[in-house]
Amino acid sequence: MIVVGSVGAAIGSGGRSETASEASTAPVVSVPSPTPEEVVETPPPAPVVETVDAVGFRAQAGSHLDDMLKDLDDIVTTVNEDGFWRLLSNSGELAFNQGQLQALDVPENVAATWPASLAALEATQDSLTDAIGTQDGPTILAAVEIVRAQVEASRGVANTAQ
Repeated sequence: MIVVGSVGAAIGSGGRSETASEASTAPVVSVPSPTPEEVVETPPPAPVVETVDAVGFRAQAGSHLDDMLKDLDDIVTTVNEDGFWRLLSNSGELAFNQGQLQALDVPENVAATWPASLAALEATQDSLTDAIGTQDGPTILAAVEIVRAQVEASRGVANTAQ
């Protein structure tokens, strides 16, 4: 039986010169792990300090505040014409301008005062929205003047940006 098995194996391999052990081995490459002395630590990158263009900030803030004043003028006109629906759209435009003011990059020297000014402006706008809900002309006009004063106060803060 051993002889028959050997002859069968010889016939089955047919002329291949490769042995099974040669075909299945792959070269092994050894990579040394770094020793603590070889590890090089990269320092963290320096923080990037962005400087905000104060002139650009003042111009953008001034433009948005001017838009608010125009919206307030439209509210006065609408009240004088006994309109109501336009008041709602003007109120929405004021809120949009508020959002634009909040999205501005603020110079460092007004970083503490600008948010407080915008919070006060938002509070006066909320009062105006409440007044519009009453549909009472004199109440709305009084609220408009309060918002107008806060717009100018915010402009004063923006103009101090350096």
